Amino acid sequence: MPAEHRRFLFAGWVLFAACSQLLLLIVPALETVAFHLVWISLSLVYGVGSWSNRRTVVVLVTVTLVTGLTLGRFIAQGHLGWDELAEVPLMALVFVSMVWHVRRRAAALAETRELVARERRAQEVKELFVRNCSHEMRTPITVARCYAELVRDALPTPGSKEDIEVVVDELDKLGSLAGRLLTLADAYESARFEWGPVDLGSLLRRTVQRWRPASDRDWLLDAPTVLIEGDESRLEAALDALVENAVKFTVAGDTIALRCRATREGVVVEVEDTGIGFTPSPPHDESGRPRSSGGPGTGLGLAIVRAIVDGHGGGLTVVSGPPRGSLLRMALPARPPTPMPSTKGGA
Repeated sequence: MPAEHRRFLFAGWVLFAACSQLLLLIVPALETVAFHLVWISLSLVYGVGSWSNRRTVVVLVTVTLVTGLTLGRFIAQGHLGWDELAEVPLMALVFVSMVWHVRRRAAALAETRELVARERRAQEVKELFVRNCSHEMRTPITVARCYAELVRDALPTPGSKEDIEVVVDELDKLGSLAGRLLTLADAYESARFEWGPVDLGSLLRRTVQRWRPASDRDWLLDAPTVLIEGDESRLEAALDALVENAVKFTVAGDTIALRCRATREGVVVEVEDTGIGFTPSPPHDESGRPRSSGGPGTGLGLAIVRAIVDGHGGGLTVVSGPPRGSLLRMALPARPPTPMPSTKGGA
């Protein structure tokens, strides 16, 4: 609550408490009601906006003295017994207990917020590290690859050229890894997604059209027109990662099927293959994330897919069991979970 609102609330309580005491003096029969209203309202006001230690002590002492003197006056007049005076310290103790609990809860919330902020900073540092490393890796990898190709072309013997080919291949893998790290870093920044209408059926058809010429597989496609609100470029990257896994762990003659369909909750996109599949270990760990088993589909590919699907408010399911191959299913909502400011074609 803003400081100005807390001041108004405190001033209103002071006026309420003063009116209660005045009513008590005018109508002694309302002694019980007025007395307890003062203490109950005191606890409520403190619970809404905690005070400093000094104000808390001053208010507690003031209310204790005022209510105690008022009860003492009624006792002296014979309206009440002396045992009624015990209510004053009892109410003060109840208020002190409430203050202790409120302060303990506030300290726990502050500690939780600090932990969350620390975790957020650590995640930001990690993503910045990945992004910077990926950028820094690209230049030396490109330079090294160019020099390796020059050396390969200048070598006279086929055996030496084959050795250099190994170097070039490994540098290509490092370049691909740097690109995937950048993709993974971008995938976690859902606030930068370019939201717009996406035809998943058209996206699946384009994906098969790109991959079919380079992969001797039996491609099956079930891609009706299904529209959702999402980031088309990132969904395309997720689909490419799933198809790449399927291609990598299948051989010529195997089948790769791409499907999409509308559901009550949104849409489902599936990539299924008849390859070697995952290992028999559970496909998910305790947190629900894909378990890295060293088998097909593990590594950065699924990490990128999961980050993109999470950014869309969806979920990724991994099913595998040789000899059935693998089935990877993306469940996506029809619309983003919360309104996003970034839209396609925006400024």
